Amino acid sequence: MSVNGHDVTQSDVAAAAGVSRSLVSLALSGSPKVAEETRTHIMQVAHTLGYRINASASALARQRSTTIGLVLPNLRNAFFEQVSRSLDDAAAQQGLTVFVAVGAENQERLRRAIDSLLGVRVLGIVLVSPWLTDAQLVALGEEAPTCLIGRRPPGGHVDSVHIDEDHAARVIVSHLASRGVGSLGYVAPRVVDDASRLNREESLRRAAHAAGMTLTTEEAGDDDAGAAIRRLLGSGTPGMGLVAHNDMLAIDAVAVLRELGHAGTDRVPLVSYDNTYLARRAEFALTSLDQPDRRMAHEAVRLVVERAAALARKLDAPPAAQDVPTEGHLVIRSSSTL
Repeated sequence: MSVNGHDVTQSDVAAAAGVSRSLVSLALSGSPKVAEETRTHIMQVAHTLGYRINASASALARQRSTTIGLVLPNLRNAFFEQVSRSLDDAAAQQGLTVFVAVGAENQERLRRAIDSLLGVRVLGIVLVSPWLTDAQLVALGEEAPTCLIGRRPPGGHVDSVHIDEDHAARVIVSHLASRGVGSLGYVAPRVVDDASRLNREESLRRAAHAAGMTLTTEEAGDDDAGAAIRRLLGSGTPGMGLVAHNDMLAIDAVAVLRELGHAGTDRVPLVSYDNTYLARRAEFALTSLDQPDRRMAHEAVRLVVERAAALARKLDAPPAAQDVPTEGHLVIRSSSTL
């Protein structure tokens, strides 16, 4: 049977049943995570529409696919573009191509982007710092091989590649302490722009506490972190050093510091994360925590390919999720030196 001229898909079943596609996938695969009443409802809708479950054919189609889906949170962060290029290079080395979709804080738009990738049966999906709940990510992992970059594993069968945030925070705090800093101000993005914010903030807080410092967080606005930086600098906390969540936010900090005349003995040390091309530009010269994006991309492609192959061999026995931490290193430039 077909709907509007095309074969019935799980998205069609989800729309007719009034539930998410992920829930449909879990129900049709017999997952115990779905309430029996909900499963019965979904199965009845699927039967009415003429949907036929063919998990083996779906798994085979994914295994034969040469495309990996990549979901980026936005295009504002230079690091996301850097990861995209590295992932494309890593995929090309294995004869694969990358199809990029941009998510958003709008959950419906993000869901459509992911559904589009699932609809073409990509080999697997890689998500960079996705703002989805653990439960949503676990459900996605039941539908297709899924790997996260920049976020710790949510459980289930979802793989993850990320920097060791605790190690990075200790390195940054130690460097700033050596510059005479007595407290830290953290310039953070909105969580919907970068889900790594929560883990990073907590790691910085622990490292600051261990060094006898306080950590004050201010969240940046949609387009400019200037107001957040001014609030930190105006808090009256003596000996503050600034830590920006990424190089994009650090550039705003550089502009504010110059405007307010923080130079010489009044200079505020500034450190950021990602070490993108922006950090290397002479006019910014940011001290920045380098994330090994090439290695992270290589590991993400490896995990997707290995999981897809394992599921093709034995669909009902998915391998355990893998968590691959990597170490970043601090590249010191003039933004943090006196």
